[in-house]
Amino acid sequence: MEVITIGNHKGGTGKTATSLHIGAVFGLIGYKTLLIDLDPQGFLTRMMGVDTNSVVDTSLRLFDVDTSLAQLETVPLPSFHLLPSSEGMRTREKKLTSTIDLFLVKEALRGQDIYDVIILDTAAALSSYVLNALVAADTLMIPVTPELQSVHGAEQTWQSARAVQGRLNPGLKRLMFLLTNVHGRKKVHRQYANYMRKEHGRLVMDTVVRTCASVAVECHGGKTVFDNNMNSRGAKDYSAVVDELIRNEVVPVFETKMDSEG
Repeated sequence: MEVITIGNHKGGTGKTATSLHIGAVFGLIGYKTLLIDLDPQGFLTRMMGVDTNSVVDTSLRLFDVDTSLAQLETVPLPSFHLLPSSEGMRTREKKLTSTIDLFLVKEALRGQDIYDVIILDTAAALSSYVLNALVAADTLMIPVTPELQSVHGAEQTWQSARAVQGRLNPGLKRLMFLLTNVHGRKKVHRQYANYMRKEHGRLVMDTVVRTCASVAVECHGGKTVFDNNMNSRGAKDYSAVVDELIRNEVVPVFETKMDSEG
């Protein structure tokens, strides 16, 4: 099982769209995949059209002591399962005050072999929920739009992750940046993309996710870009992101549906 946390302290970077679509790709090619919405605002949950009043469990349950993922009922969707957010997360965070509380998600996921890949979608902030996601992670992916504020937020996130890696989670093996919402004709995008590659080198993924209207327009009511057009720019780019993760052995490598069909 590989736990991948998706995060950036700055909003508007395609963070939730990235969580959703790499999760969808993993599921489509045969990985048992779970997405966990750790954002109190629940953007991922709403994009999937999930009514939290009609589900048995939400991600809030992960913050109950001695809770195990195996005890929780997740929401089955076409290519992955979802553990949705809930409004109760807004008030619960005030009670997460000790260092021990930062390990609750990690403990809940420990030793679980139900899923091959678990993706943690986080809020655009440094909160107890985000710290829990960093402590639980094997890999951190930081989506970053090549613009000033997004780059600044990404570098702050990277610094936070390095601190967590050194003090709380030595098992955080990989930190990586993913360039998102990239418009190749914008001079400022080219400049900041070049800056990221110069400053952070191999930490920046080779794949970039280009600006794609369908990602914003089509992702609602439980649908992803793959449900409408497998050949769209967004579908191709997020498939390439997962291909790169598999090539670099970020996730366990085994024969996927894509391999068997090829």
